Amino acid sequence: MSTPSEAVERRLYNALWWAKVQSAGPLAVDPDTTAVAGLTRAAEPDGSTVWLVPTMPTGSGHAVLDELGTPPVAVEQPNETARVLAIVVACCWTDRSGSAWPGAVGTLTQVRAVYAGMRGRAEQSSDLTLIIGSLRRLHATHWIRWNEKDGEVRLGPRVINWTPADQATLRDLCRYLPDPPPAVLTTTPDTPTPDPLPAPDMHKSEAPQANVIGEAASAAPITTADADGGNAPADVSPVDSTSGEAAPADPSNPLGDSTSPDDDVREAGDE
Repeated sequence: MSTPSEAVERRLYNALWWAKVQSAGPLAVDPDTTAVAGLTRAAEPDGSTVWLVPTMPTGSGHAVLDELGTPPVAVEQPNETARVLAIVVACCWTDRSGSAWPGAVGTLTQVRAVYAGMRGRAEQSSDLTLIIGSLRRLHATHWIRWNEKDGEVRLGPRVINWTPADQATLRDLCRYLPDPPPAVLTTTPDTPTPDPLPAPDMHKSEAPQANVIGEAASAAPITTADADGGNAPADVSPVDSTSGEAAPADPSNPLGDSTSPDDDVREAGDE
């Protein structure tokens, strides 16, 4: 059981939030915000925020709604505005077996198509001006959420207070409206970015290069300095152009023997 001081604080807390709602309309707050008496909580589809919407008394007239700061429709061009609201309901309330909130996202193309079909004529240049004006008024009174930059619309938090009788009436109304074309949204879900390729291992990449350099070095002929200061291959013999075979390095020793002519003379003398 709460103490008198806690009850007073509770009433002051509720009065503060009601003053905010009366001055600014439905408010988007953090989901952890404490519930307020008389304000309905309408959670966003992603759960990031919660709307605090005044709970309408049953059978409340225009005087009560004006006092709460929530008129039923905008005063300017009420018939045209109510017609556009019905079109948005037909486009965004796709699953009519459940609640209208939060609904699906519709597009301006859908609204224009249903508007032209409801009027029974081709779309005229003045229709877009009337539609945009009505969407802005409905957005300002929180009946819808209108994204003019992307041309997308969805139902606003005030539809959370529609009673089952209201929703039954709206279902019958949607049956008489032309079916909207499929929605083509400008915002697409983010696709996961693939992981970049792993960086090559420097030790593994340098090893083959070292082997190649070593093989090239072993295959290259060893050169020695000659008398002219140039470099000549030490183990490369001249090639005979007629036979294609390597010629002996010493012309006086065509057989390439290891013994020299002087050794042969000394051996003959000894005999």
